[in-house]
Amino acid sequence: MAVVGKFWLKVTPFLGLALMLLSSCAAPVSLYQKVPAKQLLWPPQSAGPRIAWVRTISNSEDAGITKGFWMRALEILIGKDPHRIVRPHGVLFDASERLYIADTAAGLVHCMDTREGSYTLIGAKAGSPLRSPIGLAEDGQGRLYITDSTAGALFRQAKAGDPLQHIPIRGLQRPTGIVYSHFNGFIYVVDTIASQIIALDSEGKERYRFGSYGAGLGEFNRPTDIAVDPKGQLYVTDALNYKIRMFTATGVPLSDFGQAGDAAGDLDKPKGVAVDSEGHIYVSDALLDSIQVFDAAGHLLISFGSPGSGDGNLWMPSGLYIDARDYIFVSDTYNHRIQVFRYMAGEKLRPAVLPAPSDKARPAAPGAVSPPATEKQ
Repeated sequence: MAVVGKFWLKVTPFLGLALMLLSSCAAPVSLYQKVPAKQLLWPPQSAGPRIAWVRTISNSEDAGITKGFWMRALEILIGKDPHRIVRPHGVLFDASERLYIADTAAGLVHCMDTREGSYTLIGAKAGSPLRSPIGLAEDGQGRLYITDSTAGALFRQAKAGDPLQHIPIRGLQRPTGIVYSHFNGFIYVVDTIASQIIALDSEGKERYRFGSYGAGLGEFNRPTDIAVDPKGQLYVTDALNYKIRMFTATGVPLSDFGQAGDAAGDLDKPKGVAVDSEGHIYVSDALLDSIQVFDAAGHLLISFGSPGSGDGNLWMPSGLYIDARDYIFVSDTYNHRIQVFRYMAGEKLRPAVLPAPSDKARPAAPGAVSPPATEKQ
């Protein structure tokens, strides 16, 4: 009896841990189904269209994915969260409700399947070609594309669990932004150093490229991201010219807007760009710690987010993605998380009334200083 008593004294703590972990398991809840516990709106009081905060995702559990027994036990024993997001950049939420996050510092891509309740890492195994993944896109066949700025390469994963396939592109230097166009089935890749956009077909073959270094219409000085609207029109963040450039699907320049500065409607360090179902243009600005929304003429319609680390706050935001339901996914880079917002449509958004321009506005110049090494794109 004494032996049995000692045995139960030894195993009881582990049984308690096991029961605690098992009791925490639950069926996954779709991101669309979860109702936020608090309401954050921009503007805070308005009967018309506005932006609502939905949730903050710092790890897989925040995405509604319950960790397995052994993963939770390991976390309790070692005091670390293996699912933690380190430095997110590109973000993608596909039609199957899988959330992909390009983690540049970790050198991998997080994949959180919010419908099935599973979590995987792309590029975590030894020998992975990923070094600093930046951009993400998914084509009409469900294939995942990943740009890696440090490796200077584009990779494709045919389906979940498959090895990454390198897609060779002539003269590719620093690929960053990437987008898939349902309009023509092309993948567009931003080469930041070459100041070019490269269009690839469904086989990964180059069809054409456009852009060159400069400050004029259709030219770039460190482009960082690209978006497409339902009509196939392209939008590119031209970081060191402080502009958003607009092109046809074939790369013909249409127009642009933006000026350097830190006042409402100015661009200070534009990183990401996305377009919602109504054609509004969203721009993330890493130095303004906000997302600004413009119309095609460049009029500021609304902005949301503010410096800080609470829900709805941002610290050097980068990648943007807007899904078919107008859910807005923001890589809140230096807060190590993804913030999810939603555009609540209503009557047409109208241009905002802006204050006088800031005297800190900087003129755009093709010879502007390059981003510091720690902020490479």
